[in-house]
Amino acid sequence: MMRIACIAHWTMVLMSMPSLMGCANGAGDAVDSSFIHLPGAEGADDAPKMAWKETELDLGLVAAGETRNLTYELTNSGGSPLIITQVLPSCGCAVAEPWDPSPLPPGQSTMVVLRFEAGESTRTLSESATVVTNAIPASVELVFTAQVLGPDRIPESES
Repeated sequence: MMRIACIAHWTMVLMSMPSLMGCANGAGDAVDSSFIHLPGAEGADDAPKMAWKETELDLGLVAAGETRNLTYELTNSGGSPLIITQVLPSCGCAVAEPWDPSPLPPGQSTMVVLRFEAGESTRTLSESATVVTNAIPASVELVFTAQVLGPDRIPESES
């Protein structure tokens, strides 16, 4: 009985071998993985690198209820394609607009846009968004500040 189970097991293993080998013999040729960079000591110079025109924006005075777009320019100053994987705002007052998910070739630029919604109350704020990529370093923090001017609140004793 043990011998039959063993033969059945090896028969299944041998029958699955051609399909496994088929993946290595041509199916993988159609996949372009040139944009993937796994940095090592010898390849760090060829890695994608982020160069930002600026990482801090001051919106100045913003009226309550107003919406503004913040645009940050990113250039790939490295030696291989750069991919933006996430844009993570630090607050609910900012939303990351969709970005181009395709690999950014060396020397090319793209824009990262945040939509800022001021809200209804007077306040001074300093917020940020973290951009995550396949570059070295892998992330950067984009900062923005604003002075939101809203209607003055009426004290409860006067209402």
